[in-house]
Amino acid sequence: MEDAKNSIFALKTSAGQERNVARLLAMKADKPGVDIKSIVVPESLKGYIIVESATNLDMKNPDMKVRHLRGIVGANKDGTIDPSSQITLEEVKKFLKPQPIISSIQKGSIVELVSGPFKGEKSKVVRLDESREEVVLELIEAAVPIPVTVKADQIRIIKKEDD
Repeated sequence: MEDAKNSIFALKTSAGQERNVARLLAMKADKPGVDIKSIVVPESLKGYIIVESATNLDMKNPDMKVRHLRGIVGANKDGTIDPSSQITLEEVKKFLKPQPIISSIQKGSIVELVSGPFKGEKSKVVRLDESREEVVLELIEAAVPIPVTVKADQIRIIKKEDD
């Protein structure tokens, strides 16, 4: 947790390399000049990781040279960090609690099944059961409309229904 001495920073990474950068930084966390206390890799924030450090991070430090690490969000061109670029703990908390998958699905959306016997089939969302995290779908390309009930994590949204 954040205390009076620690600061939280957002670091830019190559998209898709967030976990690799976090692992490499974790190996260098206790070296002088790095002093990283914690690292968060939010799934919903592509291309960024969140780091808590007791000292200001210095991208010129050779220990901070990590492949796919692009820089610190809000850093000046000379490498110094603007105090206003630091992140508060309240801003980080929204990434710590994962959102249920079903909350992003709407009735009428076009989805693709990613597993099961109808894998790869496109379908339309007919009904949502949020308590059981199930979705009732109607296969689009079937000759006869067949209602299929699947778990929300077995589908991928292709097109959301416009309200």
